[in-house]
Amino acid sequence: MGMNQHRPLNIWMQYVNDELPPEERERCEAHLDGCDACLELYMECIGQMADSLPALPDTDAFAAAVMQRWTEEQPRASEAEDTPANQPAESKRRIPWTQSPFFHYAVAAAITLLLMSTGVFHSLMGHPEPGRMSYSASDQTEAYVPFSEILLEKTIGLLDSIQPKHERGGTR
Repeated sequence: MGMNQHRPLNIWMQYVNDELPPEERERCEAHLDGCDACLELYMECIGQMADSLPALPDTDAFAAAVMQRWTEEQPRASEAEDTPANQPAESKRRIPWTQSPFFHYAVAAAITLLLMSTGVFHSLMGHPEPGRMSYSASDQTEAYVPFSEILLEKTIGLLDSIQPKHERGGTR
């Protein structure tokens, strides 16, 4: 069946009941966009299908029954929360303080302050102690070495000093 050909009522009934293959469904959908006559047939099929559906119960009575049951269940739910049976489940959800992100940040900050106060970072960088820093004219005339290069060299030296101990079976 071509794209511009009208489809009969039985094809539209199959379309409404989702009984057509996907390719034919796509062709029908594309045809509906531009054909008012087939759109009328489609709407008629939907009307016939709606007539065959079971009638809905009284929605107001249904909503009232649901709300009544919900209000009856609310006190039971609040009582159940206070029972000791739910307390272990709540404590399982709580994470230990040692796994808290705040604890990890505090430990990292403490270690950083300790290392800074002992001068470890200065010895890694090969700089003299902060009180003995002096800049002479000869320091300024030397070629500029990027900070990242200095850090890389110090890191490689540190790793080289650790590596042989580890290969001999020693601990870090």
